[in-house]
Amino acid sequence: MASLQAEIWGTQEVAAPSSLLKAMSAAGGIVLLASARGAPVGFAYGFTGRSRDGRLYHRSHAAGVLPQARDSGIGRALKLGQRRRATAQGLDLMVWTFDPGQGRNAHFNLNRLGAIGRRFHRNYYGSRSDLLNKGRPSDRMVVEWHFDEARSRALALPRADAQLLVEVPPALLDPRAPRMITPAYGALRRGLEAAFRQGAVAVDFKAQGYWFASLPEGFPPPVE
Repeated sequence: MASLQAEIWGTQEVAAPSSLLKAMSAAGGIVLLASARGAPVGFAYGFTGRSRDGRLYHRSHAAGVLPQARDSGIGRALKLGQRRRATAQGLDLMVWTFDPGQGRNAHFNLNRLGAIGRRFHRNYYGSRSDLLNKGRPSDRMVVEWHFDEARSRALALPRADAQLLVEVPPALLDPRAPRMITPAYGALRRGLEAAFRQGAVAVDFKAQGYWFASLPEGFPPPVE
């Protein structure tokens, strides 16, 4: 799986070694490999996390699909596979991070899966040289995907009442834009930090940006 990761990211530097993934799987972590016509095309892996107050959840650390296999449903199938495995372990929450400047990922996470954005961190992983992150700060939004039916229902009203709070600069959404677009990232950073300081959560993404809402009273605090 290490070679598949290297092909997706464009470098071996951030690929998790197969020995680590084997140990992670043996210890109860979730390691998935997707294949098409007998060839590997995507992966996902993660481990069990514990919040400061003792709540257990699945922490999805990395997932990716080869360019030629994207938009085929493989990415969604991998996430659903993670959810099935996590549910079988008695977990009802999955957490991961993504680059909030990537509109396609934002749409997938918030709209298609129904996750919510709980926090934002500047340069979360430090400087990276892989194909998808080179030339950009590793800013990340932390999202939570709640499996519990009651919590999913509790999120329905806030989603309906969401308001656009943070617009995404067009330069970040344009695939033809140069990789080094620091001013645009600065604007997005300030907008997200201001929205999260208000106690709101990201519940939707449309072409113009992130839509935020307040969570219902008594909703669990973020685990990270």
